[in-house]
Amino acid sequence: MNLKLDTAVPSGRGVRRFALTELAVWASLYPAYLAVRGSAIGEQDTAVKHASQLIDVERALSVAHEQALQSFVGDEAEFFSTYYLLGFGPLIAGFLVWLGVRHRALYREMRTLLMVSLGIAVVFYVRYPTAPPRLVPSLGMSDTVGLSGHDTGSVGGIRFNPYAAMPSLHVGWSLLVALIGVRATRRCLVRALFLIHPLAMAIAVTATGNHYFVDSLAGAGVAVLAVGVVAGARRVRPAITPMRRHRPDGKLIA
Repeated sequence: MNLKLDTAVPSGRGVRRFALTELAVWASLYPAYLAVRGSAIGEQDTAVKHASQLIDVERALSVAHEQALQSFVGDEAEFFSTYYLLGFGPLIAGFLVWLGVRHRALYREMRTLLMVSLGIAVVFYVRYPTAPPRLVPSLGMSDTVGLSGHDTGSVGGIRFNPYAAMPSLHVGWSLLVALIGVRATRRCLVRALFLIHPLAMAIAVTATGNHYFVDSLAGAGVAVLAVGVVAGARRVRPAITPMRRHRPDGKLIA
């Protein structure tokens, strides 16, 4: 998918209309996603059981090293806790604003990918509630971010779901940021930072006790699947869109 970077400067009225439209989209769809996720909070025993199943899979693949990673991070836990918090919501919001101002076509693509990935991920959250490592006592992992209060809280009457560990949208959305980010800039250093971001987030979500390694892999898979779905929809669209005919004077024939 080759998109030319936007160079035209939109009018003030156009910017306001665009901003209001996009705010309305996010203000309606994202809370709806949170409501579905929050209303589908599974039982603790079920969530821990699913977590045990994931751990068994990791052990079979010899990748069950969450505790070792947290111990290795050690004194840097505070850095990764901060990265976990700021590298998701705040970074993505800032990235979307930047795209909306500088690269409108890429913004629309990014927004669509985020929405599609949300739709895919919420199916897992509803059907396969999974306790994160920090909520599985037998693993002995610390909650370095301090999310215990968050787990039982709510916003606007929508409860937070502590069992939405699988897949990790922190990692999935970080990968989408990287994929779009490298297309939005030609600076090698900035591109390198975009490419490092998903890996750094994968380390952060595990080092903080919030996700298993397989959650990160699944999150990346959700992102790749979203890219495939959007690309497939674009290929199908011309085939189902009726051909528009025009009169010699250029006016559209109804």
